Amino acid sequence: MSAYLFPLYVVCHLVTLCGALYLARVHKAPGAWLVAMIVAGLIYDNLIVSLGASIGIGSTLELLSWPRFVMHALLTPFMMIAITQIAVAGGIRWADTTQWRIGIWLLVVSMMAVGAYEGLLGLQIVPACFEGIVRYTANLHPSHFCSATDLVTQGSGPPIASILGNIITLIVGFSLWRQHGWGWLMGGALAMFVAAAVPMAEFGMAASNAGEVVLMFAYVATVARFGMFRKSPLKS
Repeated sequence: MSAYLFPLYVVCHLVTLCGALYLARVHKAPGAWLVAMIVAGLIYDNLIVSLGASIGIGSTLELLSWPRFVMHALLTPFMMIAITQIAVAGGIRWADTTQWRIGIWLLVVSMMAVGAYEGLLGLQIVPACFEGIVRYTANLHPSHFCSATDLVTQGSGPPIASILGNIITLIVGFSLWRQHGWGWLMGGALAMFVAAAVPMAEFGMAASNAGEVVLMFAYVATVARFGMFRKSPLKS
């Protein structure tokens, strides 16, 4: 089933990317360019996973897989900047302070450094096979072995930047819900947490990547609400 889901994720992200680019170019909506950048990275991620079985295990797929790890290490932290821009557009006062902006940028730089050190330097990636999906990973569970000679690999820790970014998204989403009755962003963050909690060893990446689809859609919908229509009167 996973082999059919990842191409669907690519299509969903492409639609979301078009929406983000429209909001960025036509309406200059705050956060739209950063969201578009993140979604573009997710399109590549899901596309390579979708094509893995067709490309096959080897140097070509391994080379094409490396940008996926670079994206997760260096691009993901920018979701914290995007959510800050969205929060400011939504009138959340604590997000529009010098202290918050400095703190967020320090956090982004720190997460990029941690991501580069733990997720890229000396990283060894190995092939993984599950439900028709062939990909390269740094963490290999026995249920994802491609051959009887494979060994369990634990090459990277939890995605700290993604977890922190989603926590901030949830906080901002809750604030937007309380202030404006807009619950989409909070719902997207909750969906991402639920999807990420699904054990990858038993169910593969399908659930977590589906959560990313929902989260990015929630981002773009929220950018539209508070960027495209930011001149509309809002509830205080």
